[in-house]
Parts: sequence; C-alpha cells; structure tokens
Amino acid sequence: MTVLYEDEALLAIGKPSGLVVHPAYKHPSGTLADAVFARQRARGEGRPWLLHRLDRDTSGVVLFAKTVAARRALVRQFERRTVRKLYLAITCGVPTPTEGAIVGPLRRDPADRRRVLVAPDGQPSTTCYAVLATSSAAAVVLAQPLTGRTHQIRAHLAHQGAPLVGDALYQPAGAGDMGTRVDAPRAMLHAWRLEVAYPGTGALVVVAAPLPADFRAALERLGLCDGLGRLLRLYRLADSM
Repeated sequence: MTVLYEDEALLAIGKPSGLVVHPAYKHPSGTLADAVFARQRARGEGRPWLLHRLDRDTSGVVLFAKTVAARRALVRQFERRTVRKLYLAITCGVPTPTEGAIVGPLRRDPADRRRVLVAPDGQPSTTCYAVLATSSAAAVVLAQPLTGRTHQIRAHLAHQGAPLVGDALYQPAGAGDMGTRVDAPRAMLHAWRLEVAYPGTGALVVVAAPLPADFRAALERLGLCDGLGRLLRLYRLADSM
C-alpha cells in the first residue's frame, strides 16, 4: 500500500489490486485495514476509521478518518453523496452512447449471489460515464458512480454491453478471450480520484492514485493510451499520473 495523503485528520491510501479492504468471513486477517492499523500503532497513533470500500480486485484511493470529528463530517458527506469519486475502467467493447448516465436499479442475481444485475425491483443506482479513447474492440472509460452499490460500475457497464476487461463475473460468453489477450488477470477498474470537503473548513481536498502497472500495460496493449492525455487535459493532474 502507498500513502497518498496524510495530515492530522485524514489518511488516504493507494490500495493495490488483490488486497481485501477489511476483515470478512473468508478474509479474517491480512487486509488493507489491518496493515493501516498496524502502521498507525507503530507510529504511536490511534486507530483510524475506514470510510468506504473497494472490491478486492479494484485498485485506487481508500480514505480513512483519524479523528472523531473528521469521521463524523466525512460519514455525512458519504451519506449525502457529496463525495465525488472518479474511476477509470477498461472495457471489452465500447459503451453506447459514448457519454451519458446509466440509470439502472441493481439487486443481487438470484442465480449467482456473487453478482448484481439491473432489475426493476433493485435499489436506485446511477453511474455517469465518458469514453476517453477507443480501439478496435475496447475502450478506456471515466466513470462516476452517483450511488454506492456493490459492483455498481461493473454491472452497469456490462448492462451497457461493455463489461470490464478481465472481469470473468460480468463478461458474456466469449469475452474472456479479450482479458487473456491483454494479460488482465483482474477486472480493469481503478479508483483514480476522490474529492471531499475538508472537515471543519470545507476546503476541497483532491486525492488521486497513480495507475498501477497492470492497468497501464493493458492500455498500451490495447492502444488506449491516448485516453490518458484526454484525462489530463480534462483534470490538469499530470503529477498524479
């Protein structure tokens, strides 16, 4: 893990793919939270509060609060959906249209409890997205979830006909060849940027996580690196990449 930002109130960590965020039934230890707690303990600091989660395979920014006041303020922001989260995804195929919002209620798939699917009786869910670059059979997509459902981006893009490269859970039959060809052993999703209001002052805090090597390699093999140039022009964050 990498420390992306830290002060007396906040701690932002860059989570690598393959690491579970917090202890659960099948992963009682060895998680990101365990590593962060051990780090703070070794520094003589108190145990921070984890504020949100990422899927095991997803890399990127994870935020912790180091004080009670910061935790309360940030929990309110997450509850009110004022935290802005931006993800980068590499997709098999190109979402149509190339920019817009996917509004699709999500619920567990009764045939496979590991998955969620778009269904009328699901929880309201919205993901805004924009295609940054395309190649013959793939795209790099900037996604902003306006709600925080399990697997939301993965399920919404799959519903749009463009599942993530390397995402065996949501790829249709035959799409797995794409993930193998570009050497993507995981779902290509990266929590790139997080924007919050600083507790107490309201000042904007922006934390961005550099792209991991496997994500960059997939972009290069698919000829999608032009998308990074467009991203930097949009956000002027060359130092974060």
